[in-house]
Amino acid sequence: MLLLLVIKAKVQPFVALLLVSLLVALAAGIPAGEVGKVMIAGMGGVLGSVTIIIGLGAMLGRMIEHSGGAESLANYFSRKLGDNELSLR
Repeated sequence: MLLLLVIKAKVQPFVALLLVSLLVALAAGIPAGEVGKVMIAGMGGVLGSVTIIIGLGAMLGRMIEHSGGAESLANYFSRKLGDNELSLR
């Protein structure tokens, strides 16, 4: 259902995720008055985990950039794949 909303109905992914989460919570038997609290608690837990991953990824990316690893990696793929395969389309 989530994919149908995003792909066919062209609903924004975040909005589609909220709608499907609401429907799943109601289908699971969670009282309507508690659905909001459950969704907020779930989002908070996920957001905390994702924030740590994004933060560590940003730090690792910065270290690779400063060490010259990013340029080295880009040059390697450019040599192996050619310029046409690396272009953004």
